[in-house]
Amino acid sequence: MSNIFIELSRVAAERELTTEEISTLNELLAQHPTLDRTLGVQYRAVGPNKLELALEITEDHLQPWGVTNGGVYASLGETAGSMASFVAAGAGPAVVGTSNQTHFLRPSVKGDTIIATAEAEHIGRTTHLFRIEHKNEKTGKRCALTFLKTQVVPDMQPKK
Repeated sequence: MSNIFIELSRVAAERELTTEEISTLNELLAQHPTLDRTLGVQYRAVGPNKLELALEITEDHLQPWGVTNGGVYASLGETAGSMASFVAAGAGPAVVGTSNQTHFLRPSVKGDTIIATAEAEHIGRTTHLFRIEHKNEKTGKRCALTFLKTQVVPDMQPKK
C-alpha cells in the first residue's frame, strides 16, 4: 500500500479523517488488488474512536437462494476490526487477526447497504478486541455482530 495510506492511518490515530481524506483513502484502496476492492467496501469514517464502512449488497454477495452469504459479514468484520486495530496501534506495527467470531442475526438481500461499525472493547499493548455491528442502512436493524481479536506485531511493518 502507498505511503499516503500509512500517513492517513496515522492521522486517523489522532483525529477523525475529513470527508476529503476518506475519499482519498477509498480511491487508494480501489487501486490495489485487495479483498476490500473485490467486495466493494467504502470507508465512511476513520478515527481514533470510530471506524465505519459501507457495502452495497450485489448479486456477487448472495447465496444461491438470494440472501447475503455469511462470509461477507465475517469479511466486513475482519476489514473493519483490522483497520480499527491498525489505527489504534498508531499505524506503525502491523496487526493480524487471531479470532473472528461472527453471529448472523437476520438476512439482507441485493440492493441493501450494510454499515459496519467497529468499536473497541479492549485496547492493550499487544492485543485488541473489537465489536463490529453490521446494520442494514435502510431498516436500521442489526444483521450480524462480529467480535474480532487482533495481535499487534511490532516486528512486522506494513508494506508500502
